[in-house]
Amino acid sequence: MVDRPASTSTLLTVASGQAFSTSLVPTAVGNATRIFDVDSALTDTSVSGAYIDEIYLQYTKRPLEFIDAQAAVTATGYTVNSAPGTTVTITFPSAHNARVGQKVWANFTTHSSGALPASQELTVIAITPTKIVATLAVAAISISGACTVQLPVDICFYAVGTSSITSTNQFFPLFVSSISAVASSFSYSLTLEGDLPFINHPVVQAGANFTSTNSTIAPKTRGLMLRRGQALYAAVSGTTALTSGFFVNVQGGFY
Repeated sequence: MVDRPASTSTLLTVASGQAFSTSLVPTAVGNATRIFDVDSALTDTSVSGAYIDEIYLQYTKRPLEFIDAQAAVTATGYTVNSAPGTTVTITFPSAHNARVGQKVWANFTTHSSGALPASQELTVIAITPTKIVATLAVAAISISGACTVQLPVDICFYAVGTSSITSTNQFFPLFVSSISAVASSFSYSLTLEGDLPFINHPVVQAGANFTSTNSTIAPKTRGLMLRRGQALYAAVSGTTALTSGFFVNVQGGFY
């Protein structure tokens, strides 16, 4: 089906203009970046469409502890649960975007040397709109205080069906990738993380590999099908552009 390969790499720093908890749609036409184009200008008659089987994000630098694409959020406070405790509750002044199972990086402004490290990676195990409960790397004394948190970076991907965008109503949200702001996420595959949707793949999805240990990468079961005249855009949640961006690398083919 694929006549020729199609791949792009685009630096993404642009914010949508509002938090995705309010709306996924950008607040202005310029608040999204085009990352892949399937002849949206309708000038290449040899193209009928495109198949994308991988999108991976590469942070612009390799961090040792956390991804600093967005500023850390100052929490209202934290409390280590019980004494000694293996979980901590962090309260925020407004809604956060962390989800159960994600990792965040916390910097404890108030801490106890030897009993609670000044900063560490936490795994979220429970949430409310303004609180997260997370596991500590080691048990800590019962302590409360101030902290800042590197929350996940949310990126929405959009389909646009025109080369001349005149209204934000022309952005159609496809899915959101939420990248934990920790060092291990500096390279993030939307295929391996299951962010790309299931598609009607030209290869029959059956056989021994389908339920084997290789099933996450072979056969491919996730991707995007785009017709000629469409383009793929992306934007980051929030009102502030990323300090350091992500390279959005798209791999696929035209047909």
